[in-house]
Amino acid sequence: MLINSVILVLQETLEAALLISVLLSICYQRRLSVTWLLPGVIGGIAFSILYATNMGSVSAWFDYAGQEVINALLQTGIALFILAYAWVVFMLPESALRTHRDSPQVARHTPLVVAASAAAMVVLAITREGSEVYLYISGFFLSGSHLPSVLAGGALGFGIGLSLGTLLFFALGSDQGRWRRQCSALLLALFAGNMLSQSVLQLTQADWITASSACWDTSAWLSEQSVTGKLMYAALGYEATPSAQQVAAHLTGTLLVLGLFALRLNRARKNAAPEILDN
Repeated sequence: MLINSVILVLQETLEAALLISVLLSICYQRRLSVTWLLPGVIGGIAFSILYATNMGSVSAWFDYAGQEVINALLQTGIALFILAYAWVVFMLPESALRTHRDSPQVARHTPLVVAASAAAMVVLAITREGSEVYLYISGFFLSGSHLPSVLAGGALGFGIGLSLGTLLFFALGSDQGRWRRQCSALLLALFAGNMLSQSVLQLTQADWITASSACWDTSAWLSEQSVTGKLMYAALGYEATPSAQQVAAHLTGTLLVLGLFALRLNRARKNAAPEILDN
Protein backbone atom coordinates (compact mmCIF):
# COMPACT_ATOMS: atom_id res chain seq x y z
CA MET A 1 0.00 0.00 0.00
CA LEU A 2 2.90 2.34 0.72
CA ILE A 3 4.39 1.84 -2.75
CA ASN A 4 1.00 2.21 -4.45
CA SER A 5 0.42 5.50 -2.63
CA VAL A 6 3.86 6.79 -3.59
CA ILE A 7 3.30 5.99 -7.26
CA LEU A 8 -0.25 7.37 -7.45
CA VAL A 9 0.50 10.66 -5.66
CA LEU A 10 3.77 11.06 -7.57
CA GLN A 11 1.98 10.51 -10.88
CA GLU A 12 -0.66 13.12 -10.04
CA THR A 13 1.84 15.59 -8.56
CA LEU A 14 4.45 15.33 -11.29
CA GLU A 15 2.36 16.77 -14.12
CA ALA A 16 1.42 19.93 -12.20
CA ALA A 17 4.91 20.31 -10.71
CA LEU A 18 6.64 20.12 -14.08
CA LEU A 19 4.19 22.55 -15.69
CA ILE A 20 4.69 25.07 -12.88
CA SER A 21 8.46 24.66 -13.14
CA VAL A 22 8.45 25.40 -16.86
CA LEU A 23 6.25 28.48 -16.37
CA LEU A 24 8.51 29.74 -13.58
CA SER A 25 11.63 29.18 -15.68
CA ILE A 26 10.19 31.14 -18.61
CA CYS A 27 9.19 34.00 -16.31
CA TYR A 28 12.63 33.99 -14.71
CA GLN A 29 14.38 34.00 -18.08
CA ARG A 30 12.34 36.99 -19.27
CA ARG A 31 12.24 38.90 -15.97
CA LEU A 32 8.47 38.52 -15.68
CA SER A 33 6.55 38.65 -12.42
CA VAL A 34 5.64 35.38 -10.68
CA THR A 35 2.91 36.85 -8.46
CA TRP A 36 0.49 34.48 -10.22
CA LEU A 37 1.93 31.43 -8.45
CA LEU A 38 0.41 31.79 -4.96
CA PRO A 39 -3.15 32.62 -6.12
CA GLY A 40 -2.92 29.81 -8.66
CA VAL A 41 -1.88 27.23 -6.06
CA ILE A 42 -4.46 28.37 -3.50
CA GLY A 43 -7.20 28.46 -6.12
CA GLY A 44 -6.21 25.05 -7.45
CA ILE A 45 -6.32 23.46 -4.00
CA ALA A 46 -9.71 25.01 -3.27
CA PHE A 47 -11.23 23.94 -6.59
CA SER A 48 -9.73 20.44 -6.35
CA ILE A 49 -11.43 19.89 -3.00
CA LEU A 50 -14.69 21.33 -4.33
CA TYR A 51 -14.47 19.14 -7.43
CA ALA A 52 -13.64 15.99 -5.46
CA THR A 53 -16.36 16.45 -2.84
CA ASN A 54 -18.97 16.86 -5.58
CA MET A 55 -17.64 14.07 -7.77
CA GLY A 56 -20.75 11.96 -7.23
CA SER A 57 -22.99 14.65 -8.67
CA VAL A 58 -20.54 15.59 -11.42
CA SER A 59 -20.23 11.97 -12.56
CA ALA A 60 -23.99 11.85 -13.23
CA TRP A 61 -23.81 14.76 -15.66
CA PHE A 62 -23.90 14.24 -19.43
CA ASP A 63 -25.57 10.83 -19.13
CA TYR A 64 -23.07 9.62 -16.48
CA ALA A 65 -20.03 10.78 -18.43
CA GLY A 66 -19.58 13.93 -16.37
CA GLN A 67 -16.18 13.16 -14.89
CA GLU A 68 -14.65 12.39 -18.28
CA VAL A 69 -16.19 15.46 -19.91
CA ILE A 70 -15.15 17.85 -17.12
CA ASN A 71 -11.63 16.42 -17.08
CA ALA A 72 -11.46 16.92 -20.84
CA LEU A 73 -12.59 20.53 -20.44
CA LEU A 74 -9.95 21.13 -17.76
CA GLN A 75 -7.21 19.70 -19.96
CA THR A 76 -8.39 21.58 -23.04
CA GLY A 77 -8.48 24.75 -20.96
CA ILE A 78 -4.84 24.24 -19.92
CA ALA A 79 -3.84 23.84 -23.58
CA LEU A 80 -5.70 27.02 -24.60
CA PHE A 81 -4.12 29.04 -21.79
CA ILE A 82 -0.71 27.70 -22.81
CA LEU A 83 -1.36 29.09 -26.29
CA ALA A 84 -2.43 32.46 -24.87
CA TYR A 85 0.64 32.56 -22.64
CA ALA A 86 2.96 31.56 -25.48
CA TRP A 87 1.41 34.13 -27.82
CA VAL A 88 2.19 36.98 -25.44
CA VAL A 89 5.57 35.77 -24.18
CA PHE A 90 7.02 34.48 -27.46
CA MET A 91 5.66 37.09 -29.86
CA LEU A 92 7.09 40.12 -28.05
CA PRO A 93 10.78 41.05 -28.08
CA GLU A 94 12.52 39.91 -24.93
CA SER A 95 13.95 43.35 -24.29
CA ALA A 96 10.45 44.81 -24.43
CA LEU A 97 9.12 42.28 -21.93
CA ARG A 98 11.92 43.03 -19.50
CA THR A 99 11.17 46.75 -19.58
CA HIS A 100 7.46 46.57 -20.30
CA ARG A 101 6.63 49.61 -18.18
CA ASP A 102 8.53 51.92 -20.49
CA SER A 103 8.25 50.06 -23.77
CA PRO A 104 5.73 51.24 -26.38
CA GLN A 105 5.83 47.72 -27.88
CA VAL A 106 4.02 46.24 -24.91
CA ALA A 107 0.36 46.99 -24.29
CA ARG A 108 -0.69 47.82 -20.76
CA HIS A 109 -2.68 44.63 -20.48
CA THR A 110 0.25 42.36 -21.44
CA PRO A 111 1.53 41.65 -17.89
CA LEU A 112 -2.05 40.92 -16.83
CA VAL A 113 -2.54 38.44 -19.69
CA VAL A 114 0.71 36.66 -18.80
CA ALA A 115 -0.17 36.45 -15.09
CA ALA A 116 -3.81 35.47 -15.69
CA SER A 117 -2.87 32.74 -18.19
CA ALA A 118 -0.22 31.28 -15.89
CA ALA A 119 -2.52 31.39 -12.85
CA ALA A 120 -5.35 29.75 -14.81
CA MET A 121 -3.04 26.94 -15.94
CA VAL A 122 -1.97 26.30 -12.35
CA VAL A 123 -5.57 26.34 -11.09
CA LEU A 124 -6.78 23.91 -13.75
CA ALA A 125 -3.78 21.57 -13.39
CA ILE A 126 -4.04 21.35 -9.60
CA THR A 127 -7.83 20.99 -9.79
CA ARG A 128 -7.47 18.04 -12.17
CA GLU A 129 -4.64 16.26 -10.37
CA GLY A 130 -5.44 17.32 -6.81
CA SER A 131 -8.99 16.00 -6.97
CA GLU A 132 -7.66 12.51 -7.75
CA VAL A 133 -5.30 12.64 -4.76
CA TYR A 134 -8.06 13.94 -2.48
CA LEU A 135 -10.46 11.17 -3.52
CA TYR A 136 -7.78 8.51 -3.06
CA ILE A 137 -6.68 9.61 0.41
CA SER A 138 -10.16 10.50 1.70
CA GLY A 139 -11.32 6.96 0.93
CA PHE A 140 -8.81 5.61 3.44
CA PHE A 141 -9.86 8.19 6.00
CA LEU A 142 -13.40 6.82 5.79
CA SER A 143 -12.37 3.17 5.97
CA GLY A 144 -9.58 3.67 8.49
CA SER A 145 -7.51 0.84 7.02
CA HIS A 146 -3.89 1.33 5.89
CA LEU A 147 -4.20 5.05 6.65
CA PRO A 148 -0.67 5.53 8.08
CA SER A 149 0.90 3.80 5.07
CA VAL A 150 -1.22 5.79 2.64
CA LEU A 151 -0.35 9.12 4.29
CA ALA A 152 3.35 8.26 4.44
CA GLY A 153 3.35 7.11 0.83
CA GLY A 154 1.40 10.16 -0.28
CA ALA A 155 3.81 12.52 1.49
CA LEU A 156 6.77 10.72 -0.06
CA GLY A 157 5.24 10.81 -3.55
CA PHE A 158 4.41 14.50 -3.19
CA GLY A 159 7.92 15.23 -1.99
CA ILE A 160 9.50 13.39 -4.92
CA GLY A 161 7.26 15.19 -7.43
CA LEU A 162 8.03 18.57 -5.87
CA SER A 163 11.76 17.78 -5.88
CA LEU A 164 11.71 16.81 -9.56
CA GLY A 165 9.88 20.02 -10.39
CA THR A 166 12.44 22.03 -8.43
CA LEU A 167 15.32 20.31 -10.22
CA LEU A 168 13.73 21.08 -13.58
CA PHE A 169 13.32 24.73 -12.62
CA PHE A 170 16.98 25.10 -11.67
CA ALA A 171 18.00 23.27 -14.84
CA LEU A 172 15.97 25.65 -17.03
CA GLY A 173 15.69 28.77 -14.90
CA SER A 174 18.97 30.41 -15.78
CA ASP A 175 18.77 33.15 -18.39
CA GLN A 176 22.20 32.14 -19.64
CA GLY A 177 22.23 29.82 -22.64
CA ARG A 178 19.89 29.73 -25.62
CA TRP A 179 19.39 25.97 -25.31
CA ARG A 180 17.65 26.39 -21.98
CA ARG A 181 15.13 28.76 -23.46
CA GLN A 182 14.56 26.42 -26.36
CA CYS A 183 14.08 23.50 -23.97
CA SER A 184 11.55 25.54 -21.97
CA ALA A 185 9.61 26.30 -25.16
CA LEU A 186 9.74 22.65 -26.23
CA LEU A 187 8.47 21.41 -22.86
CA LEU A 188 5.66 23.98 -22.89
CA ALA A 189 4.71 22.79 -26.38
CA LEU A 190 4.73 19.16 -25.27
CA PHE A 191 2.47 20.04 -22.35
CA ALA A 192 -0.03 21.64 -24.74
CA GLY A 193 0.02 18.55 -26.95
CA ASN A 194 -0.24 16.26 -23.93
CA MET A 195 -3.29 18.11 -22.60
CA LEU A 196 -5.12 17.93 -25.93
CA SER A 197 -4.25 14.26 -26.34
CA GLN A 198 -5.54 13.43 -22.84
CA SER A 199 -8.68 15.44 -23.55
CA VAL A 200 -9.34 13.35 -26.66
CA LEU A 201 -8.83 10.18 -24.60
CA GLN A 202 -11.33 11.35 -21.97
CA LEU A 203 -13.93 12.22 -24.61
CA THR A 204 -13.36 8.85 -26.29
CA GLN A 205 -14.04 7.12 -22.97
CA ALA A 206 -17.22 9.20 -22.67
CA ASP A 207 -18.26 8.08 -26.20
CA TRP A 208 -18.23 11.67 -27.42
CA ILE A 209 -15.49 10.77 -29.90
CA THR A 210 -15.59 7.56 -31.89
CA ALA A 211 -12.77 5.23 -30.95
CA SER A 212 -10.33 4.24 -33.67
CA SER A 213 -7.61 1.65 -33.96
CA ALA A 214 -4.23 2.35 -32.43
CA CYS A 215 -1.58 3.96 -34.60
CA TRP A 216 1.10 1.81 -32.94
CA ASP A 217 1.67 -0.43 -29.94
CA THR A 218 4.78 0.05 -27.78
CA SER A 219 3.47 -1.83 -24.75
CA ALA A 220 6.04 -4.58 -25.32
CA TRP A 221 8.80 -1.98 -24.87
CA LEU A 222 7.20 0.17 -22.15
CA SER A 223 3.92 -0.80 -20.55
CA GLU A 224 1.56 1.94 -19.39
CA GLN A 225 1.01 -0.04 -16.19
CA SER A 226 4.69 -0.03 -15.23
CA VAL A 227 6.06 2.59 -12.86
CA THR A 228 8.10 4.15 -15.67
CA GLY A 229 5.10 4.12 -18.01
CA LYS A 230 2.90 5.87 -15.44
CA LEU A 231 5.50 8.55 -14.83
CA MET A 232 6.02 9.02 -18.58
CA TYR A 233 2.26 9.40 -18.95
CA ALA A 234 2.22 12.10 -16.26
CA ALA A 235 5.24 13.94 -17.65
CA LEU A 236 4.80 13.63 -21.41
CA GLY A 237 1.43 11.96 -21.95
CA TYR A 238 2.93 8.62 -22.97
CA GLU A 239 0.43 6.23 -24.52
CA ALA A 240 1.43 2.74 -25.66
CA THR A 241 -1.53 2.48 -28.02
CA PRO A 242 -2.62 6.01 -29.03
CA SER A 243 -5.47 6.50 -31.45
CA ALA A 244 -5.18 8.60 -34.59
CA GLN A 245 -7.23 11.35 -32.92
CA GLN A 246 -4.86 11.44 -29.95
CA VAL A 247 -1.80 11.66 -32.17
CA ALA A 248 -3.40 14.44 -34.21
CA ALA A 249 -4.35 16.36 -31.07
CA HIS A 250 -0.88 15.99 -29.58
CA LEU A 251 0.78 17.19 -32.78
CA THR A 252 -1.64 20.11 -33.08
CA GLY A 253 -0.95 21.44 -29.60
CA THR A 254 2.79 20.89 -29.83
CA LEU A 255 3.21 22.45 -33.26
CA LEU A 256 1.09 25.50 -32.46
CA VAL A 257 3.30 26.46 -29.51
CA LEU A 258 6.50 25.62 -31.38
CA GLY A 259 5.24 27.69 -34.30
CA LEU A 260 4.86 30.74 -32.07
CA PHE A 261 8.38 30.21 -30.72
CA ALA A 262 9.74 29.86 -34.27
CA LEU A 263 8.03 33.10 -35.28
CA ARG A 264 9.67 34.84 -32.35
CA LEU A 265 13.11 33.56 -33.36
CA ASN A 266 12.54 34.64 -36.95
CA ARG A 267 11.48 38.11 -35.84
CA ALA A 268 14.52 38.37 -33.55
CA ARG A 269 16.84 37.51 -36.46
CA LYS A 270 15.20 40.14 -38.69
CA ASN A 271 15.53 42.78 -36.00
CA ALA A 272 19.16 41.87 -35.41
CA ALA A 273 20.12 42.12 -39.09
CA PRO A 274 19.73 45.94 -39.42
CA GLU A 275 21.75 46.43 -36.23
CA ILE A 276 24.62 44.41 -37.68
CA LEU A 277 24.51 46.40 -40.93
CA ASP A 278 24.50 49.69 -39.03
CA ASN A 279 27.58 48.66 -37.10
